[in-house]
Amino acid sequence: MPQVLNQSYDQLVEKAQALFWTQGFKGVNAKELAIHLDVSTSVIYNKFTKDMLFMGALGYYTSNYSDPFLKQLRETTEGLDSLKDFFYSLIDALLDKTFPKSCLMVNTVVEMRNANQEITDVYQRYFTTLTNSYKVVLDKAIGLGQIKYPEKKDSYAEFLLGVIFSMSILYKIHPKEELRAFIDEQLSFIE
Repeated sequence: MPQVLNQSYDQLVEKAQALFWTQGFKGVNAKELAIHLDVSTSVIYNKFTKDMLFMGALGYYTSNYSDPFLKQLRETTEGLDSLKDFFYSLIDALLDKTFPKSCLMVNTVVEMRNANQEITDVYQRYFTTLTNSYKVVLDKAIGLGQIKYPEKKDSYAEFLLGVIFSMSILYKIHPKEELRAFIDEQLSFIE
């Protein structure tokens, strides 16, 4: 008698996202994914493939983690202090395991390295949204007179993107106080 699938696609994606976040795409095979999702491997091979669930997981991450975080950042009014608060919140999320293993998108870039165009498109959109969010806050900082060279806004936004990548490693080897000092130092470059 065939097994009844008693979970929706969205429920499977949410569960899969947690596994992909900690083990990566390549670190999970179909059998492990099926066990984690409590489904038969035939579901993974015939109904919801690993690739499909991974793409869904990236979408779930974006809509449930990064989009709310970035929306909140864009709505701030304190300029550079808003960026500092944003990065401090990121440090807290990394250290308290709200983000179980760095940023899922950063992990995906490092692991996949443009190996799949569909995945590449997803993380390129993500990083464009992140960079544009930085630009919104930088515009506010410029309006507040906090930035000496406003014509460098685009370069500063790209620089801040690099800070996210740096944090994905540094949080593993430095205590909170050192990470905050790192953020303070990085932000001082754009004042």
